[in-house]
Amino acid sequence: MKTLFDDDDVTLSAGDGCLTLSGQPDFDHASELAEVGCKWLGQHAEGIEIDLCGVGGASTATLSVLLEWQRHLARHSGHVTHLRLSPALKRLASVSGLDVLLPGLEVTDQASDSAPRPEVDAV
Repeated sequence: MKTLFDDDDVTLSAGDGCLTLSGQPDFDHASELAEVGCKWLGQHAEGIEIDLCGVGGASTATLSVLLEWQRHLARHSGHVTHLRLSPALKRLASVSGLDVLLPGLEVTDQASDSAPRPEVDAV
């Protein structure tokens, strides 16, 4: 695996047709992650796997980067064969309705994804 980005414990690595993102990316990282990922995708557009299982928490910034990578692939006749999201990102994609735009989507930990959530009292 080759490290493409490493800042504030956010790491983007690539190898064997797979982009792997880990850490807690936010909007401070999004632009550079999108750019670096698109540059790599431009050289590896066929049958890409994207693994976001190591992303802690749910972030719209991370989903924005993912959608930019997919737009880039679509413009260059590439495609995602497998997309793995952490349970938190899967929930965010589902709640926002973006899951239908994510081809190849897999969920890595079904047990965590369906775990009961504590009830919150209305204020």
